[in-house]
Amino acid sequence: MRKKKTEGSVRGKRIVAVCSPQTGSGVTLTALALACSLAEEASVCFAEAGKPYVFDAFGMGKAFLLSGFTDYYRLFADNKAFPGPANLWRGIFWAVRPGAAEPPPSWLQEADEILRFAEKLPGDYTVLDCSDLDGFLLEGVLSGADRIYLVVDPLPGKLLPASPRLQRLRYAYPGAVLAVNRMNPGVHKRELDAYLGTSSYLALPDIGAQSIYRAEYACTLPLDLPEGKKLSASLKKLE
Repeated sequence: MRKKKTEGSVRGKRIVAVCSPQTGSGVTLTALALACSLAEEASVCFAEAGKPYVFDAFGMGKAFLLSGFTDYYRLFADNKAFPGPANLWRGIFWAVRPGAAEPPPSWLQEADEILRFAEKLPGDYTVLDCSDLDGFLLEGVLSGADRIYLVVDPLPGKLLPASPRLQRLRYAYPGAVLAVNRMNPGVHKRELDAYLGTSSYLALPDIGAQSIYRAEYACTLPLDLPEGKKLSASLKKLE
């Protein structure tokens, strides 16, 4: 799916981009689940291409209190060499930042920068959370990814307004995996299939808001909870 390797790319590195034409569709949770699934068979780094969230949400300050935390973003902005694999937690390397941290002077404002950053991170895979990207910036990142996941919420009030953006992305990236998040008994599957024009999509179960709240208060990943394990199981069959 990738059109070209970025300058200075790492041989063998594969970039998985997770995005959505909607807001609040569960891109971050889907990207986390993908990282956890991939980590069972390969070395994986999870990275945020947009605004910081994961570090604060899941209590990573506590996890790295003794070992210290490497700010890959600051090192990249300062054009400094990465120290090698760091920030290992739950079997994943984390390229995330505290929300209160002052962003580097150059905050990954170009697609080529984001891709070069993803290439330099440790691991065989970099899973990019692209939930805050849109327009040409998102398209530039997707054009450099090895695999793309398009995440949608099946709620009609969210799906219908996002239809033009969804169809544009599906047309531009026909090899992308369409992932329908928050599938639950209330979804009219036949109507959803007709609207999407396909029944070939990845159905991801709704793990419920309670699981997200429980995980954040417990400073753990939602994928560590029983409900979250069901989500991870839906993403086991990867290349």
